[in-house]
Formats: sequence, structure tokens, C-alpha cells
Amino acid sequence: MTGSRLAGWLLALPALLFTALFLAVPLGRTLAEGGVNLGVWRDPYFLGRLGWTLAQAGVTALAALLLGAPLAYLLSRYEVPGKALFLRVLLLPFVTPTLVAVLGLSALLGPQGWVTRLTGLDLSDTPALLVLGNLFFNLPVMIRLGYGGFSRVPPSLIGVARSLGAGATRAALDVALPLALPGLAAGAVLVFLYSALSFGLPLALGGERYATLEVEIYTLTALQLRLSEASALIAGQLLLTLVATWGYTHLTRSGVGVPAGGLPRARGGAAWALLALGAVTVLVCFAPLAAVVARGLLGSAGPTLAYWQGVLAGEDTPLLVWNTVRFGLMALLGAGILGGLYAWGAWLARSRALDVVSLLPLMVSPVSLAVGYLLAYPVLAATLPLLIAAYVLLALPLVIRSALPALRAVPPRLLEAARTLGAGGFTAHRTVTFPLVLPALRGGSALALATVLGEFGATLVLTRPEWATLSTGLYERLGRPGERNLGEACALATVLLLLSAAAFTVLDGGEGEVT
Repeated sequence: MTGSRLAGWLLALPALLFTALFLAVPLGRTLAEGGVNLGVWRDPYFLGRLGWTLAQAGVTALAALLLGAPLAYLLSRYEVPGKALFLRVLLLPFVTPTLVAVLGLSALLGPQGWVTRLTGLDLSDTPALLVLGNLFFNLPVMIRLGYGGFSRVPPSLIGVARSLGAGATRAALDVALPLALPGLAAGAVLVFLYSALSFGLPLALGGERYATLEVEIYTLTALQLRLSEASALIAGQLLLTLVATWGYTHLTRSGVGVPAGGLPRARGGAAWALLALGAVTVLVCFAPLAAVVARGLLGSAGPTLAYWQGVLAGEDTPLLVWNTVRFGLMALLGAGILGGLYAWGAWLARSRALDVVSLLPLMVSPVSLAVGYLLAYPVLAATLPLLIAAYVLLALPLVIRSALPALRAVPPRLLEAARTLGAGGFTAHRTVTFPLVLPALRGGSALALATVLGEFGATLVLTRPEWATLSTGLYERLGRPGERNLGEACALATVLLLLSAAAFTVLDGGEGEVT
């Protein structure tokens, strides 16, 4: 092992130890606990929950692929005004707290939703609302990964196909699609995983009839104290996650061509298709956010500030905001330090194993993680360090997956030039590498902080009343009947949305990616 690779492993060691303590050990304890009750997987009820979990995730992935892939292709082939801004804004749904999306969908399509009142279409007791919620979060993932895949297809290849008589659609299907297929497939795998591991959406929108494995795990753990059965479900879910993660890392190895440049403007059918697909995407991804803000300002009798007054005058509101902000900043500090060192180490070590390990926390559900903590560290249960550790682990891969591609894109000749001018290894990295990677590191930190601010699953299992956050306070208000409680919940959700958006805007360096 060369000196740089050894230094890389040493830099990654703190994050590896943290991951071992707060991911491997809890999951190992979960597997040991679940091994004594494998009969769970012969129970028709739990098999039905598994079938529904896979079905709704599969439908979501297919819908995201059918809508996102054509839009991603058109965006990659044509010059569209505001395209860069559109792709950036698409990150907002991804970092939106789960319960904000729940409220938005309910305000649109619930029993008293605006769309329901206009059309009579009530989706509140149907699986369609859950699939729409999954699309709200995950359609941007598909579009961005698909756009990256199609952008690497050389325009000259499509030009050759067109010169040989192929139409625009045939050239896209026969030339661009096969070359971009790894990126599209990776996007579909991610959408499937995120939908299968989702907790807040099925808990709030699915009810008992459409409960997923995540909801069952929470019910067995927090409400019924049937840890053995819950652990068996987590073990099966973990196996599914590992298989999907392996598929994702295998797909993302592929890359073709070079980024396209000098694109023509869209005209005719391409322009109309871009307009139609873009409009549908905006409705799916941003209408729920607009509905939340509007619902907090509108009562049954018209515009009102009563809901906001109730939230601002509430005795618990300052505590909710304070806990949310301080827990988020504590998690960001830990994830920023560990993630930055790990990304630097993985870059120096050039290790595929480190690359794969960095993805694992992203693929483990917060509820399953919290259950593992209760089993592995019962003495630390209901302690603040354990809750912060869960937040750090959930934020860690977002920092790593943003910084690592930027590090790999640093031209080696720049470091060599710095060394020829007399700079030592550390000075060269400080003066050359760090400034180049800083925008991506800021982008990853923005994603991490915005995600942690709205984290719900692990918080619900590990928190105590005095540690209530905006997410748990919002969930409590949703459980109370009455229009006023719903309006105050929407006002509180707007606070959480604005807080997440502000954190993302302040920190984002404009180049962060999760790949």
C-alpha cells in the first residue's frame, strides 16, 4: 500500500469507526434478535405488508421513470431558458420534511382538499395518494440522474442516426437510451429504495390498510414492544436494501461520452413536450408546497392570520424551533467533519470498498436504525447523544456523496504545479484542493442540514418530550381533530419548510450532487 493510500485509510478511519458503532453494531444486534423469530416471514399478514411495500415502491419507480426519463432527455438535448435554475430548484422537494408533504397532499386531495372540493375526487383512502407522495420526493432524483446520463451521450452519435434517416424519437430510443440506461436504472433503483424505506408518508397517508413494512416495524417496536418480530422484519428489509445498493453501485460505474455543449433551442413537438412534461413535474413537486403555505393563511371563511397567531403564541413553539435548529447544527458539525475527512480519504485511497460503505447509511431506514439503537445500546436509550448520533449517521452520506465527485474532478496537474512551486502536500491541498471542493462540500452540507431539520422517523422513536422538534410537534397537531389544529399544523409546516429552505440556500455552494 502506497503512502497516499495509507493516508487515505487513516483519514477515513474516524467515520469508519463511527459507522461501525452506530450502523454495523445496531444492525448486527437487530439481525441476532430477528433470527429467533423467522416465523414472521411465514405469517400471511406480514407477507402481505411486504408485497404492498414492494408494489407501491415499484409503481412509484415506474411512474418516475416514465415521466422523468423523457423530460431528462429533452433537457439534455435542447437549450431551455432557466434550465439550470429548474434543475437546482428540483432539489427543494428532496429536502422538504416529510410531514410538510403530507399536509400539502392532504390540503389538495384529502377529504376537505381544494381539488377534492372542485372535482369530488377524494384520494385520502386510496394508495394513489401515497404514490403521489413518493413521486413528490423522488421524481427530482430520477430527473437529475437521468439528465446526467443523457448529457454524457455525444450529440454526434444522435446526429449520425438522424443523417441515416432515423426520426427524433427513433434516434432517442435506439442511440441515446441504451447509452444512458445505467443512469436511468440507477435512478429507478434509488426511487424504489426511497419509496420502500419511506416512513412518514405511509404512516400519515396509508392508514392500517396500506401500511408498509416501515410502519409495521414502528408499530411493533414503539406501540406493542414486540422487538423480536420487528427485528425479523428489519432483517428481511436489510437484505432487500443490500441487494438494491449493490445494483446501484454497479450501475453507477458506467459512463459514456462527454457532456454535451452548443445545444439547439427546442422547437415544434420538442418544445410542446418540454412544456407538458415540465408542467406535470411542477404540479407534482411544487403544488403540495404551495398548498401548505396557502392552507396556513386561509380558513373556511377566507384569509386569516389566526392559525399563525396560534403558532407564534404557542408555549411550545420556541422550544420546537430551538431543538430543531440546535440538533441540526450539532449533526451538521459531526457529519461535516467526519464526512469531509472520509471523502478526502476515499479519494486518496482510491478504494471501491470505501465508496460502497459511504452509501450504506443512505440505504438504511431511520426507524430500523432507531430500533437497532434500542436493542444494542439500552443504557443509552432516551439520551441526547444517541439521538444526535442517529442524525449524524443519516447526514453523513449526503456530505460524502457531494464532496467525493468534486475531489475526483480536481485536475492532478494543479497539485503537481503547486508542489513544483515548493508547496508541501498539506499546503497544496489547502491552497488548491480545498477551494475547488468547497462549493460541493457546502452543497452536501446544505442537503444534510435541510434533511436533518425535518427528520421524523428516528426522532419519533428516540426522542423525549423535552426534545420535541418541529416535526414531532407537527405530527402531534395532525393527531388532533378540528380545522384550527389543521390550520396551525400547516402554519407550523410552513415554518419548517422555510427553515429547511433557508438552511439550504445559505449553505449551498451550487455544485453539490448526491451520486
